[in-house]
Amino acid sequence: MDQHSELNKKKILIYGSVAVIASIILMIIFIPQLSPNNGQTDGIEDINVSEAYEMINDDKNYPNLIVLDVRTQSEYDSGHLNNSILIPLDELENRLDELEEYKDTEIIVHCRSGSRSQSASEVLVANEFSKIYNMVGGISAWNSAGYPTV
Repeated sequence: MDQHSELNKKKILIYGSVAVIASIILMIIFIPQLSPNNGQTDGIEDINVSEAYEMINDDKNYPNLIVLDVRTQSEYDSGHLNNSILIPLDELENRLDELEEYKDTEIIVHCRSGSRSQSASEVLVANEFSKIYNMVGGISAWNSAGYPTV
């Protein structure tokens, strides 16, 4: 082969490699955005406070709904959602048996701002709870929306 053919083969190899790498990068960036998970991550659905309020007040579609508060006792005592169950995040794994009968029941999990409820939701899903709703923004967003607490 002559030098010109060798150079063309090298160019083709380089351009082909660049195209493959660019394709991989684009797939990494765009495929997760295209998946239709509707705010759902690994069995956890993020909901805002207005969605939570509607669920809590919809006995027809959610007759057995559980509201799980994962804040501390003092936070709970300063105001909580009516009929909520308090199990602080740091006690949740040791108290899962208290929720065992609700494994297939809708559970709205909330905390003060949303980070502890995300962690609690992950614990529940890891322990085979199937209908977990993480209330984004927590009770802070709930109070800002003007919804009632006890």
